[in-house]
Amino acid sequence: MSLDRVIEEFKDINRNPISNCGVTVGLKNENDYSEWKVSLLGPKDTSYKGGLFFLSIKFPDNYPEKAPEVCFLTPIYHVNVNPRAPKSKDDGIESLGHVCISTLNWWKPEYRMREVLTNIFALFYMANPESPYGLDRAEEFRENRAVYEEKIKHFTKKYAHPAKASKEYDRTTDWNFNL
Repeated sequence: MSLDRVIEEFKDINRNPISNCGVTVGLKNENDYSEWKVSLLGPKDTSYKGGLFFLSIKFPDNYPEKAPEVCFLTPIYHVNVNPRAPKSKDDGIESLGHVCISTLNWWKPEYRMREVLTNIFALFYMANPESPYGLDRAEEFRENRAVYEEKIKHFTKKYAHPAKASKEYDRTTDWNFNL
């Protein structure tokens, strides 16, 4: 891993915050830049308003040649976030909370974390049902948008309320909670 690059990107984001995004970047463990803990505020003009969402960003040994792994730690209802936990370490399914965005899927070494975080923040405003995690959410997004938006509000209130959001959720349990 190019530790120098990770440190430089971390410092850049903290010195020059991403404009118009409620993004805060910290380290999971002091002086270990290989894993970041990020918080995002749900924008006021979306169904995620009032939510505080935590994400984990893990940098692989060969970063920036390989994309980082970005996962929501806070349960979120979104077409492009994996709501299912892997059944085993060998089943090849991305982790619970894994984010599906083009920047990560078609990663190029010249991409920067500022761009990745901006694209993740943009997920609050738009979803891509053509590249979903689970056909049920994509179908709901396309065919019953009001129900989809209500589920977003329910998840946000229940799991991302600032008083509850810092809680660590069981990473082995699917986020297909009963509503």
